[in-house]
Amino acid sequence: MELYLFLAMFLMYVLTAFMVQKRVLNRIWSLAFMLCFAITAVAIGFIRVSGQDVMMSANELNWYYMLYLFGSLSVVLGLINLWMYRKAVFRVFFSSADDDDDDDSSKKEA
Repeated sequence: MELYLFLAMFLMYVLTAFMVQKRVLNRIWSLAFMLCFAITAVAIGFIRVSGQDVMMSANELNWYYMLYLFGSLSVVLGLINLWMYRKAVFRVFFSSADDDDDDDSSKKEA
C-alpha cells in the first residue's frame, strides 16, 4: 500500500509542478504535510484516550487504520517536501559559519 501511495503522490507532484507556480506548489505540499501530521496526531490522541484493552474494539480499529494511513501519507509527503526544499536543507546541514547571511552582518555595517 505504501508503494501505491508513493507513486500516486509522486504523480500528483509531477502534475502540479507543471501546472502551478513554484510558490503555490510549495504551499500546497507543505500544507498537505502539516494536515497529515495533524490528523496523525489526532489519531494517536484518540487511541491513547480510548484506553488500552486486551481486545481491540471496532472504534479502536478505525483509529489504528487512520493512524496507519495518515502516518504512511506523512512519510511520503515528508519525502516530497525534502525534495522541494533540498537546497535549503543542504544549506542548513552543510554550510559553514562564514556563509551566514543573517541580520548580524547588517548590524555590523550600520
